Amino acid sequence: YLADRGSGLAIIDVSNPANPGAPVYKDTSGQAHGVTVVGNYAYVADKTSGLAIIDVSNPASPGTPVYKDTSGGAEGVTVVGNYAYVADGESGLAIIDISDKANPGTPVYMDTSGSAQGQGVTVVGNYAYVADAASGLAIIDVSNPASPGTPVYMNTSGYSRGVTVVGNYAYVADNTSGLAIIDVSDPTNPGAPVYENTTGPTQGVNVVGNYAYVAD
Repeated sequence: YLADRGSGLAIIDVSNPANPGAPVYKDTSGQAHGVTVVGNYAYVADKTSGLAIIDVSNPASPGTPVYKDTSGGAEGVTVVGNYAYVADGESGLAIIDISDKANPGTPVYMDTSGSAQGQGVTVVGNYAYVADAASGLAIIDVSNPASPGTPVYMNTSGYSRGVTVVGNYAYVADNTSGLAIIDVSDPTNPGAPVYENTTGPTQGVNVVGNYAYVAD
């Protein structure tokens, strides 16, 4: 499931990874910048159109998108339980109740001092971790999604573009500063970043086992 910018959502059969199928498209009214899939639905961060929800129970024939506009430019999205957490650019974090997929709720916002980025939101436990561009890592208490807490920041030397959290550490794709690793064992008081510079500007990161895989 690919966020394919102007072409919307692209779905590719990879049952044979050596010979992937032709993409099936579902165009969206905005520009698809991020996507996550949970159950039978794809949730697309659709930039100017906000959040798009698409029924993919039949991947060969995805359903018509249902939209919930946001005040910023939706760039990334993650879903936990009944809520979609959207990295909404200059509007910070937008939280949307998706318990009714056909009629998602009004976004609740927690503005951040930077700009929430496209690979830039993950939720672990009661906290949302936002890659907040020039403001580094923003950590927001979302134990009550209807009333998120004030962000706690840990600035980084680069420009935070993506984040994932595993165990007690946040791994931040920090653009020209490479990979930044931040101790978040106490989310209200994150530790100073430790850096591993890379030759390119990092855009995203995933961690599996003892390795971080960085889009550089």
